[in-house]
Amino acid sequence: MFLSKKSVTFAVSALAMLCSGATFAKEAPQAHKAVELSILHINDHHSYLEPHEARINLNGQQTKVDIGGFSAVNGKLYELRKKYKNPLVLHAGDAITGTLYFTLFGGSADAAVMNAGNFHYFTLGNHEFDAGNEGLLKLLEPLKIPVLSANVIPDKNSILYNKWKPYDIFTVDGEKIAIIGLDTVNKTVNSSSPGKDVKFYDEIATAQIMANALKQQGINKIILLSHAGSEKNIEIAQKVNDIDVIVTGDSHYLYGNDELRGLKLPVIYEYPLEFKNPNGEPVFVMEGWAYSAVVGDLGVKFSPEGIASITRKIPHVLMSSHKLQVKNAEGKWTELTGDERKKALDTLKSMKSISLDDHDAKTDMLISKYKSEKDRLAQEIVGVITGSAMPGGSANRIPNKAGSNPEGSIATRFIAETMYNELKTVDLTIQNAGGVRADILPGNVTFNDAYTFLPFGNTLYTYKMEGSLVKQVLEDAMQFALVDGSTGAFPYGAGIRYEANETPNAEGKRLVSVEVLNKQTQQWEPIDDNKRYLVGTNAYVASGKDGYKTFGKLFNDPKYEGVDTYLPDAESFIKFMKKHPHFEAYTSSNVKFNASTDALPKK
Repeated sequence: MFLSKKSVTFAVSALAMLCSGATFAKEAPQAHKAVELSILHINDHHSYLEPHEARINLNGQQTKVDIGGFSAVNGKLYELRKKYKNPLVLHAGDAITGTLYFTLFGGSADAAVMNAGNFHYFTLGNHEFDAGNEGLLKLLEPLKIPVLSANVIPDKNSILYNKWKPYDIFTVDGEKIAIIGLDTVNKTVNSSSPGKDVKFYDEIATAQIMANALKQQGINKIILLSHAGSEKNIEIAQKVNDIDVIVTGDSHYLYGNDELRGLKLPVIYEYPLEFKNPNGEPVFVMEGWAYSAVVGDLGVKFSPEGIASITRKIPHVLMSSHKLQVKNAEGKWTELTGDERKKALDTLKSMKSISLDDHDAKTDMLISKYKSEKDRLAQEIVGVITGSAMPGGSANRIPNKAGSNPEGSIATRFIAETMYNELKTVDLTIQNAGGVRADILPGNVTFNDAYTFLPFGNTLYTYKMEGSLVKQVLEDAMQFALVDGSTGAFPYGAGIRYEANETPNAEGKRLVSVEVLNKQTQQWEPIDDNKRYLVGTNAYVASGKDGYKTFGKLFNDPKYEGVDTYLPDAESFIKFMKKHPHFEAYTSSNVKFNASTDALPKK
């Protein structure tokens, strides 16, 4: 439940006191002193316990490397805890959902590696609720880390009651410092699965109420551990008084520096950002990318008056030296050797923001145990597909083309349907054929199959957009598939069907008809050019890739309310099969495509 701002002030303060046992009586003024703190933080690791591949620009060459992994996270944390005074180790939420480690172990593997890292505090993220209250409990029960969230309040009869506090107070060199937890509201309520016995409160109002209450207790040094996302936390920094540092999650933003920009890593903001609150005091905001790839390292000095200043700012990108691959003359990826390898390693070692080959032996052992079990369980059956094969892969991307199935990629329509099932509130979904890499054959479906069909690790994305723009998206994709780029752009969908002519040199004029399924009547209706539809897709094409130009134009426009749910497409596939354990294969792709004889290859 998401309560309006009218009820926030009373409800948050009252319920927060119930949860914490706190009393907000005003204390007499007290003498404060300066203290230093080393804030070490991660966020959004999403069950990425093993390293994953990334590409960087190294010495003028695009280079494949492995980054992240929770052994590297914990290894770096141990190193920095020994090195710096007064370390505070934080996780800004979304520990789960993203790999088979969550699908198969339900949060216990994530809890184990987090416990090994000895985090001081963890705040809830929206994905903590993906498996409902019961699923969250599976993460929290083995977790030995204090959990904070001031704007998420379970009812007294909830199984989650008293499982976290709104804030905590700790002491450094005799000085009290407070830390508040926050979660993102709209995303959690609308795109996750919290129980009705859990209430959610406005992020900004809650932050100010908590800061006011802590100030009344005589505390003038306050940290916000917030999964409200970068944009919302930047707003909090500028609207809320008395908060000094905001450690954020949810946006998956790499806050970086010129070293990381030089490697062509996707730096969004400088690490950290600095703002002024309404009282004119500095507030620092930072985020540590995602998927266990970065440990943020911020040195903070608080004056006796509670004014924060920065003494150190390093976003440590965790990288392995074991993979350093570049393309050879034949265009194949090969390992660097000899002097070239040494030069590459010397360059990386010279960078403060690159941390090579960190690992923790205890965490390695934990992950190895879970990995062995994961590899075995990945072969377990999640459902059975009956009926005919659903063609997919590169040969069947465009219907009625030479060598293609007449319906095209029925497998892509199937994947769009799994997205439609997962994104419960959308009107329709659109999926590019190139995102589906194989035929879907009748027979048993395993966990591992989901990642074979959908190997790119895409997440689900939504827009609110007019019907006229939906049609333009389809036109863009067909133009790119037929003329400008790759057949993988060809569009399929769920909750939508269309007819189109190939018609060479007819950019933007190929559609004959488009219909959308009315969820209430279960009848197909002509798309309304002026109606706003909630459209689901994958994050890759949502950003404008693969010729989806119209999506790309909407990407940074707040009018269209673009949201990356960070729900993995493969996970949606698995959930669909669990919901339909004996699924009769589709025989139609929902696309009627009239291929032009002029466009067919001459015999």
